[in-house]
Amino acid sequence: MKRANETLVGAAVVGAVVLAVVGSMWLSGRTGGRNDHYVTARFRTIGGLKGGDPVLLQGVPVGRVERVELDTLSRGWVDVVLRVHAGTREPDSAVAIIASRTLFGDWAVQLLGQRELSPGQTDPDVLRQVSEARAAGGGAWPGATLPDVGQITAQASRIAGDIAKLSSRVDSTFDSTSVRRLQNSLRDFSILSRSLATIAREQESSLVRIGAHLDTGSAQLAHGASAMARAAARADSATNREQLERILNNADSASNALRSIATDVRGLSGAAASQQVALARLIANTDSIIGRIQAGQGTLGLLTRDTSLYHESVEAVRDFRHVLADMQRNPRKYFSFSVF
Repeated sequence: MKRANETLVGAAVVGAVVLAVVGSMWLSGRTGGRNDHYVTARFRTIGGLKGGDPVLLQGVPVGRVERVELDTLSRGWVDVVLRVHAGTREPDSAVAIIASRTLFGDWAVQLLGQRELSPGQTDPDVLRQVSEARAAGGGAWPGATLPDVGQITAQASRIAGDIAKLSSRVDSTFDSTSVRRLQNSLRDFSILSRSLATIAREQESSLVRIGAHLDTGSAQLAHGASAMARAAARADSATNREQLERILNNADSASNALRSIATDVRGLSGAAASQQVALARLIANTDSIIGRIQAGQGTLGLLTRDTSLYHESVEAVRDFRHVLADMQRNPRKYFSFSVF
């Protein structure tokens, strides 16, 4: 009986130890799964994160922080090794966000997808940290750290101090003198409003006449618009029945003719350019001949300078006319006809 009691007590102690070990492993997130895998996330700072803190996906624990270590290359980064349970479907382009879970210093790593980091809904500082971590490369997940409650409280305290300073400045600005000035300004504004109302009543008739003139002008403008519409309709009717098409065809034909004339002119210009040397030679010879004539050289030169040939030619023409006249008076003197 005594031996059975000792066995029962020993079994109870062993069971309590096993239960304590399993409970501690469960509380610390150690599942002991052999298929768990490890990933590394890169951060500039990690706040109060430590080994054993949970890794969350949509608020559900899917792993734990295995260890925290500085970057081996000393580039100012902190590498956090995460142990993720087997079968966990990680988000595409995963991003690790370190955030405080409670007011008592409990931290966790939240896994998010890149699509969940909307620029309009996410803190710009978080986006900057993620962008810098991604630019560092190395295959690690980019990460960012949210401020803890202490930092938020300190920031709120600074904001409250700034608001208190602003309130004191407002109180010092709006003293009794400022209030009286504001009352006087409101009173002056009321007087000005009444004056404007009086002026408006006095100018009511003028405004009515102006409105009547505007109505007349609008009617005339509408009449002009209708006249323009009728003119447009006439122009449209004048250009229907393929008249516009014929006009365009004629313009096209004229354009082709002009192009043909331009081609001929270019050909003529080319021919003139090719004959330019011969033309220059001809002009030079002509200048030489005219120069010789003016100098009295050659037959033409002598004829231009000697008047005897002119007088002899005149005498010869006069004698020829005399002979013709004599032939008309006495044809038998010069011609004889014989039939037999």
